[in-house]
Amino acid sequence: MTNPNLDIFDLKRLQLHQSKQELERTGRNIQQKVTSQDLSTFVPVDRDPVAAIQMTESKMIPELLPLRHQRMLASQFAFFRGTAELMERDLKEQHQSNIPIVISGDAHVNNFGFYASPERQLLFGLNDFDESRIGNWESDLKRLLVSAELVGEENGFNRDALKELLKLTTKTYRHAIKRANRMTLSEIFYSSFEINDMVNTINALGDGNAEMNYRLEKIMKKSQHSNSEEIVQKMGTTNELGQLVFKDNPPRAKHLGPLLYQQVVAGYNFYRQNAREDVRVLLANFHISDIIRYSVGVGSFGTRCYLIMLTGLDGSHIVLQVKEALPLRYNLLSLQVQEAIHNGIRAGRRIVTAQRVLQSSSDPFLASTRFGGRSYYVRQFRDMKESINVSKLDLDSFQLYCQVCALLLAMAHSQSPTSPMIRGYIKHQKVLDEGLANWSLQYVKQVSMDYQAFKQAVQKDKQQR
Repeated sequence: MTNPNLDIFDLKRLQLHQSKQELERTGRNIQQKVTSQDLSTFVPVDRDPVAAIQMTESKMIPELLPLRHQRMLASQFAFFRGTAELMERDLKEQHQSNIPIVISGDAHVNNFGFYASPERQLLFGLNDFDESRIGNWESDLKRLLVSAELVGEENGFNRDALKELLKLTTKTYRHAIKRANRMTLSEIFYSSFEINDMVNTINALGDGNAEMNYRLEKIMKKSQHSNSEEIVQKMGTTNELGQLVFKDNPPRAKHLGPLLYQQVVAGYNFYRQNAREDVRVLLANFHISDIIRYSVGVGSFGTRCYLIMLTGLDGSHIVLQVKEALPLRYNLLSLQVQEAIHNGIRAGRRIVTAQRVLQSSSDPFLASTRFGGRSYYVRQFRDMKESINVSKLDLDSFQLYCQVCALLLAMAHSQSPTSPMIRGYIKHQKVLDEGLANWSLQYVKQVSMDYQAFKQAVQKDKQQR
């Protein structure tokens, strides 16, 4: 079987050997064939959401599925976060621009956040790349818009105000693409969004930002204490031999059997071969103190995820997260378990590459590995990583937050050599603001139906046990 990850992430597809002007013309020509009205027209889908979810979960750890379901049932937005495969599948049924760029594949509002640059600056941007691929720019934007609507509804915002928020988010994306198109290639490559830049940008966008600024200031203070030493202090304990180890909290946090432990150690050793040279030298000062399986998130909950506690010669610590890299969710729907394992062997490299492209500055510890026949990627765990709790924002602050996400999404998309085609496509297309808002509102209805079907399936399953 052909490896889907190779087909979907062939970076040669972005090398069209055309000038910027030629690429823009290509975008305008595509606009004539696939109009803004086409892109804004919701094509009804016919599939069984429960069967699709079960197909995805067949590749996950069974004992974690009840807790995964509990998290997904918390709200429609939580369900949306946990079912990227449904929207990936549905987007293939919609009209598509077919402008190839590197996309996040899961650009909902909670997949933006703060992280540390190697220089220890606090940056804001996309922070999840498990579904990254060569795809259509509008796929990311539509997922952002649908998530904004879902969060806004849960926050109790006025329906008309939310519609305007969606329109403004698309407008911000369009203007940011226009702005990036005027920048030089080097300016785009080196662009970053430090937290103070975010504050300044928000202040420049309008009034009513006191709430957002207050939360940003709290994040700046909190992030300085979010590091490996804090994690070890919170999650560590001393065992009967006097050794520092992770606490058990099954099924979410659980120590490994001897065989799996040795596999993870082998994966860590292989990771060190793929890490940056300076990181490899640093890690030579550390040894493994403990390893634990530790599940995180909503969509990733149920996949294989481990934490490695490293202790240095000076007694300091680094905590690394080893996270399973599955094939794209859409591909999981058509693959049996063993085929999924085989086809996912390069998924770690895909995710690492996409993160380095789409983030302005990535974790220096980021690299891929493999063990036990599966693919993984490694990064620091919660190192200065923070996020804004969107459920706590008022309407004005949430609107500004969505605008910032749209701005960052456009800048991430602009890293692809084919991005001038987006500019050519959306130039003078204000109609997209209204059109994509309407598409998103239609898709939210689909999410609601899928959520109810999943809820009923879980309840039925409980009754039968």
